[in-house]
Amino acid sequence: MISILVAALLVGAATAARAALGPKLGALSPFMLYVAAVLVAGLVRGPVCGALVMLGGGAVGFTLFLDGAARDGSVVALMIFWGVSAPVLVTANELRVQLGRAMARLSDALERRNRITP
Repeated sequence: MISILVAALLVGAATAARAALGPKLGALSPFMLYVAAVLVAGLVRGPVCGALVMLGGGAVGFTLFLDGAARDGSVVALMIFWGVSAPVLVTANELRVQLGRAMARLSDALERRNRITP
């Protein structure tokens, strides 16, 4: 449930930022901010949240920012977004896992140190 809320907030924030840039960008780079949202989601909440952002960001970006663009080009842009976002999400999740392990090792080391020195 929290992952769904976080995903919705991230998609909303990326959409608002992209809409604000709309006059400058037009139909260029409709998904760039959603890739950043996928990264944040993967780091903060894990792969499920990141996947929700990928799907939601793709759907919203396609609908709002590619309206009027050539249909074939729009579909290709969406596929590229998903193709780029998938490894970003995998990397973010791996970083999240490694950080968790490092924090556990640090916690264990501090606990051992406190037992040795009063």
